[in-house]
Amino acid sequence: MSDDYRTEKVFRANVIHEFGREPHEGQRRHLPPHAYENPDKSSSHSSADAASVLGLPADRVTPEVLAALLPLLAELERLRWKSEQADRRQTWLEQQSDRHSVVPCLTRRAFMREVDGYLVGGGSGVVALIQVAGVEALRQLHGLAAGEGALRHICATVIGALRTTDVVGCLGGSDFAILLPGADFAQAGIKLDEIIAHMTDPPYMWLGQRIPLQSACGLHVLTAGEGAEQAVAAADRHRRGLD
Repeated sequence: MSDDYRTEKVFRANVIHEFGREPHEGQRRHLPPHAYENPDKSSSHSSADAASVLGLPADRVTPEVLAALLPLLAELERLRWKSEQADRRQTWLEQQSDRHSVVPCLTRRAFMREVDGYLVGGGSGVVALIQVAGVEALRQLHGLAAGEGALRHICATVIGALRTTDVVGCLGGSDFAILLPGADFAQAGIKLDEIIAHMTDPPYMWLGQRIPLQSACGLHVLTAGEGAEQAVAAADRHRRGLD
């Protein structure tokens, strides 16, 4: 058997890393614990800074006291920076968890939260569902990029036909949900007909080929006392012709 193939079992992580290295790479090492922290800066602290920590007037802080407090002031500055970093990271993570990874709309969890909040506030309107068939077959036939392109085409068509106050979410796969605040059943039906018409005109094209997308829709008028899950389930029943 050729030496180019390794057939022995690997149990230790460092062995896996050993075979994972490229020939031109040197010895790998982990980043130090504070690699992403604020680099040391020579920041000057005044007597007012020390006085704010001690709760004393600035004129009571002697140079000796200030020199003794410099390490503490530096540590406070570092902790303040880390707290700001943590707040920014948390905000970014919350935004990422609410946004779909492929198309510019909300995730299922975020959409349900928006609908629940709207219902708690006593809002009226319609929840609409749009299920587009053919995306999964397109993904299997032409690959992941083709399927994601179809999702972007669908989402752009939906968002382009709506108001800025309307809320769009992807419930999973190629199922999209829309919250239409203040709309009634007839108005929502007209809007869905407009969206479906624009779904194929202009059509979705992939490698010069026109890709057919078949859509099915459902509507539900929001009522007091129900939740987002109930509203979406009712719209889905309407889509399937059960209501």
